[in-house]
Amino acid sequence: MPDTVDLKAAERQNKRLILPGFEGFRMPRFYFNILSEAGSLEDWEGTELPDLDAARMEAVRDARALMSSAVLLGYDIASRSVEIRNETGDILLVLAFSEAVKRVD
Repeated sequence: MPDTVDLKAAERQNKRLILPGFEGFRMPRFYFNILSEAGSLEDWEGTELPDLDAARMEAVRDARALMSSAVLLGYDIASRSVEIRNETGDILLVLAFSEAVKRVD
């Protein structure tokens, strides 16, 4: 058995490609809803990630990116949060945007 798997171009473009030995394996899908005082912005698409730790890292990156864009426009959105839900709608974690950055005094 070779150490590498030769994939055709069409197969490389298929995001849901299942490699030999991983038949039936599917990563869990996490949904990242943005919460603010005015309401929530629902994530209807979700993102497949290996586990909750990876989902938390994704939430931190998202919060930082959103705060960075807001600051450039002159807004402070540090009071918002990211709510991470699983495929059945259970809330797994709520990350305050303020937890995504370190305070420098």
